[in-house]
Amino acid sequence: MQKAMTINGTEFNVVSLLGKGKGGYSYLAERDGKKFVLKQIHHEPCSYYTFGNKIEAEQNDYATLKSTGIRLPKLIDTDVKQERILKEFIDGPTAMDLVKQDKMTDAYIGQVKEMCRLLYPAGLNIDYFPTNFVVQNDVLFYIDYECNNYMEEWNFENWGIKYWSKTKEFLDYVNGSSAQ
Repeated sequence: MQKAMTINGTEFNVVSLLGKGKGGYSYLAERDGKKFVLKQIHHEPCSYYTFGNKIEAEQNDYATLKSTGIRLPKLIDTDVKQERILKEFIDGPTAMDLVKQDKMTDAYIGQVKEMCRLLYPAGLNIDYFPTNFVVQNDVLFYIDYECNNYMEEWNFENWGIKYWSKTKEFLDYVNGSSAQ
């Protein structure tokens, strides 16, 4: 892992890998004592998802989601040439962590449903997988920027909810026998 990465010429100290998704690697980065998420776009194949221009999609999806009013981290900067974005860091456990620790509550599920009440009328779904949500001070944030046209089969009630409790789908995922 690199010790430092730049965004438009500004250097950030890379502290740790936060996770890898379909579109990139997200790192915890610091500058002047402040924490950020630095996402490096990757072009690794994904058998179940088709991408266009990923960096452009990040920018467009952020603007789309911001207009709905759901809680998400602020997009701070984009380095198109290096295919990197810099986001506000939301500190807290992921919803996946809460499920694993038997700390998932109806209140958090209710907050996802509140997001759905904003997203569905806008014709949108987000990636409801619980690694894409962080709880900070009992407030749930969607930390990914991915959004897609609404399709009932991929909404929270028909797909995402399966991973928000210790269901067969969740246990299969944790045990490595199911892909998200």
